[in-house]
Amino acid sequence: GHALQRSIEIADEIGANQSVMVRRYKRAIKEGGAMSLGHGLQRERELGIAHYLEAFNDGSTFEGARDFISDGNRPRSKL
Repeated sequence: GHALQRSIEIADEIGANQSVMVRRYKRAIKEGGAMSLGHGLQRERELGIAHYLEAFNDGSTFEGARDFISDGNRPRSKL
């Protein structure tokens, strides 16, 4: 039915991302679920920063991420 189709669409969107990043965010969800909201969000930030530093090995990605987040016309996820 519709729920199954939507689940497959979400899985496809997740699968389109880099596998290391997906694993880190799965870890953030698992660890964050056992924490307060504030601590969980902090852990998500820590894992995200670790990922970007490892992937790009410089600070330039943060400038690009800030510009992307600030762009009101950026593409939006359908999730």
